[in-house]
Amino acid sequence: MPIDPTKSRQLAEHKHDAPLMCCVFDASGRFVIAGGRDRRVVCLDVAAGTTTTLDGHESWIGSVVRAGVELVLTADYAGRVIAWDCTGESPKPRWNIAAHANTIYAMAASADGKLFATGDRDGTIRIWQTNDGQRTHEITGLEHPVYGLAFHPDGKQLVSADRQPKKPRLKLWEFATGNAQRSIDVPQLSAYRRVEDIEWGGIRAITLSADGNTLVACGSNDYSGPACALLFDIATGELKRKLASTLKGFYYSAQFHPQGFLLTSGGDVGKGEFRAWDTSKDESLATVATPGPCTAIDIHPDGTRCVVAQMNGKGSYPDSGTLTLFEWSE
Repeated sequence: MPIDPTKSRQLAEHKHDAPLMCCVFDASGRFVIAGGRDRRVVCLDVAAGTTTTLDGHESWIGSVVRAGVELVLTADYAGRVIAWDCTGESPKPRWNIAAHANTIYAMAASADGKLFATGDRDGTIRIWQTNDGQRTHEITGLEHPVYGLAFHPDGKQLVSADRQPKKPRLKLWEFATGNAQRSIDVPQLSAYRRVEDIEWGGIRAITLSADGNTLVACGSNDYSGPACALLFDIATGELKRKLASTLKGFYYSAQFHPQGFLLTSGGDVGKGEFRAWDTSKDESLATVATPGPCTAIDIHPDGTRCVVAQMNGKGSYPDSGTLTLFEWSE
């Protein structure tokens, strides 16, 4: 059913006692799995309107992805990945692996759900089988933390985003061989401060269009913002569009709707938004304001709804989180 991105309404709001950083629907759309600055996985039963928590992680949960028709994967800052089987009355762990020796900042699943990739603080990327968590490939030598991963629809290539100071980079890999096919510097998303010698900016997330032609990198335009998303032609590395918010801060997440428009989520201290864009015109179609930064967004498998994860709290110290469900009308 075609939907109108300018017509959305809030369906439900669910509070959590820790800031949330990631969220995803399972393949059936029954559950939302989320995580954040907490060891507990949040599980929202959408139809029942109830939330429960799932144990098994050792640190903050920074990444979550849907993998195939049965599994949702969660990754934490201690390097552990857990596969949750979502086919029963409640999600149950299928396997649990120590994927990296340190923080996992990024994770992605292939379109067919058979593979997933993880990227860590030291710049190592690993490819795994989804059904049993066995490693198949490894890419090393990035030297900087991996903050974004996305499989190309062809199933043979993988895009990474690292946090190289001054010039955050996008790289397209043939992951079976570990060969880099293309490298794109993204200085527009750098917020390097020479006095502190710290990269405050960097690429915060990436996503690919369904046809694999357009690569989106999320972050902040320089140190003072605004939040923005940059769209690149993956074949040439050419910057095609710059989608800038009216808010300072960062875009932390982006996702293409099946109808082709792009959703971005982000925010600044004490306020946030998610926004729909017509990427063919650099045009903002609709904006929904939120009381806290929107750290992640995911679209329901039927395309009519979305869920947004937020961090909430006073000033720059969030102490709680929110999962909010929205619905679009025709």
